[in-house]
Amino acid sequence: MTALLKKDLFINRNYLLMILFLIPYLYVMNISPAASFVGLQIGLLIGSFYCDQQAGINQFLVSLPVSRREIIRAGYLFAAVFIFLTLAYLVLIDQLAHRFLPYFEYPPVSGRTAFIFVCVSLVIYALSFPIYFRFSYILALVVQVLLFILLPGAFFLALKLLVKGDAPWLFHGAGRIFASFSDHPFLIAAPAALASYLLSLFLSQRIFMKKDLK
Repeated sequence: MTALLKKDLFINRNYLLMILFLIPYLYVMNISPAASFVGLQIGLLIGSFYCDQQAGINQFLVSLPVSRREIIRAGYLFAAVFIFLTLAYLVLIDQLAHRFLPYFEYPPVSGRTAFIFVCVSLVIYALSFPIYFRFSYILALVVQVLLFILLPGAFFLALKLLVKGDAPWLFHGAGRIFASFSDHPFLIAAPAALASYLLSLFLSQRIFMKKDLK
């Protein structure tokens, strides 16, 4: 597992070095921390799978004395470590930006905001990993883009239909869920994000076990 994590670190070393300069630059340019953080996670997904595809990494790894399940677990573990490392660095730069950049418009990253960043990132990875393991790189990229367009679109469409409709019980239930989430976000978002990540891990393992990499 350690060797697989080192492989991911080596493949993404240029991206990690770029982040050291990119995050401060995004703050100087007055870019939202939320957009910056989510963009970095998507960038890791696209970049790492592109490098794997170009170098034929998976074809090489399956020829080694390492199980396919370990290959998948290492990828998910590396993504989780990347989330927390980038979050720690972003919070550090955020503190400096609010101290030395008086024109920065966005509020400081709070503990609740950081928690939401982590949950959203876990869900993004959970949705994306099985797609990239199932399809070729280009097709997976297209599916991912469509997914991230269609899901928000479907959500807002459903919300619009609910607003036009007459369903007081549904509004009452949604209001209670929203209030519970606002008061106790950890009790709802954390289990949901973690469950989706673990379910995605299981699904990716199933896909990768049956995939022909010859």
